[in-house]
Amino acid sequence: MTAATVRLAGEDTDVTIDGYELFSARRALELLKRKVGRDGLLELLEEEIAEGEVFLRDHLTRSAGAETTGTTTLRASGMTAAAFGRWLGAAFAREDVMLAGHPEHYAIHAEPGRLVNIVETLDDQVCSFFMRPWVDSIDDVPAGRRSHMLLADGTVVGSIANVFEDEHDGFTVRLSVTLPVTCAPDVVEQHLEHFAVEFRTWILRAARESGEA
Repeated sequence: MTAATVRLAGEDTDVTIDGYELFSARRALELLKRKVGRDGLLELLEEEIAEGEVFLRDHLTRSAGAETTGTTTLRASGMTAAAFGRWLGAAFAREDVMLAGHPEHYAIHAEPGRLVNIVETLDDQVCSFFMRPWVDSIDDVPAGRRSHMLLADGTVVGSIANVFEDEHDGFTVRLSVTLPVTCAPDVVEQHLEHFAVEFRTWILRAARESGEA
């Protein structure tokens, strides 16, 4: 039996209605996150966050120090890497923009003098971790930078890295995540998908706000 489909008359893909749904889902999530607020969301997710920490610590124990890395590459046009980098650096102070980067961003914030705390989904777990300041021009990320991911007690659970390279009409960005080896492949692949969603959202917003869209 042929699979059921529902599309706009005259169209042969789901792209248009999917776009309507995506717009509405983003709008609904923005409203709910704003109304509940950061403290409310963290209280609501307290149990899930605790389970996420157990999840990460279990992977650390079973991996015994061994790690795995995955990388995804995005190609952006109509904006330079430098322009996006400037926008992103400033955007980290805009919590609403950071939250809007991905549906499963529950909190991204830093208290004065403290590391950035990110609460988001890894695999199917809600995890809370902190990011160390970026380190530039390290040996395993030529022309790139890396930030380590830590639990609240300072335990390192992984790292993220990125490399931006200009192209004739835009730029490429290589986004990498390193996690305990037992996270491969499912958790790593899911986080690469997460990267693709959030960076596409941020790059398109940067282009609009800078007048380069």
